[in-house]
Amino acid sequence: MATHHLLAAFNVAADNDNGLRASGAITFANAAEALAKMPETRGPVDVDLSGMVNADSATLAVLVAWAARASKRGAPLRFKNAPASLHNLARLSDLDGLLLGAPPV
Repeated sequence: MATHHLLAAFNVAADNDNGLRASGAITFANAAEALAKMPETRGPVDVDLSGMVNADSATLAVLVAWAARASKRGAPLRFKNAPASLHNLARLSDLDGLLLGAPPV
């Protein structure tokens, strides 16, 4: 059995706070599918990332693409509760301020 079947499927859905909740894993195998699941929003929307697992560079790439597309539409996404692995990867890539709302240094 391939290991990618063992990972939680990626999903994004409305949460109880009028925002969105992303859960599961974005991998190289499902990155195109995850990119296509970009939420269509109006106005700024919080996206809770606390349900994300096994975050890697594919996860970061999809979220950066989401942020860029949403910003172009004038409906920015605000990512919240990123897992430590994603936060660390964003910081190493110098994308923490852009993607995760870290204050400028």
